[in-house]
Amino acid sequence: MSHFKTRRQHGGHTKIIVILCVLLLLAGTITFFILQQPKSKATATVKEFYLYEQSGDFKKSWQLFHTEMKNRFSDEQYSQLRSQLITQDIGSTSFTYKVGKVKTKKNWRSGVNGVIMKKVYVMKVTQNFHNQFGNFSLVQEVFVAKEDGDYKVVWDYQEK
Repeated sequence: MSHFKTRRQHGGHTKIIVILCVLLLLAGTITFFILQQPKSKATATVKEFYLYEQSGDFKKSWQLFHTEMKNRFSDEQYSQLRSQLITQDIGSTSFTYKVGKVKTKKNWRSGVNGVIMKKVYVMKVTQNFHNQFGNFSLVQEVFVAKEDGDYKVVWDYQEK
């Protein structure tokens, strides 16, 4: 009889250890996804921005700008300049793009007005164009900052 008690107690400890391991794994997974969520949202904002740019809907891409950028360009001015850049200056009617890995920077200084942003997400965006001179790419670091609960695009104007 005591043999069974010992086995049951031993089996009970094993169950507790297994349950604790499962709970720790679950907590770790949830924590990982919570921490990754802002990066995913920042990436989604950049992809949405460039989808609007691809379709020539520059007013909608302008809406995804941070206030610092909106203060630099009106939506009309931005739409006109961006359209001119792609169609006239580059001589292309379309482009493809790729968004690179997301990195986090703290206390980043915006080159627009020198505003310090506590936390930004930065990723390299490569735009691929084709025109009469062949294929070429533009690579730009794009920054995303949270503003009023939404993720917004900021470009870097600091001299390197």
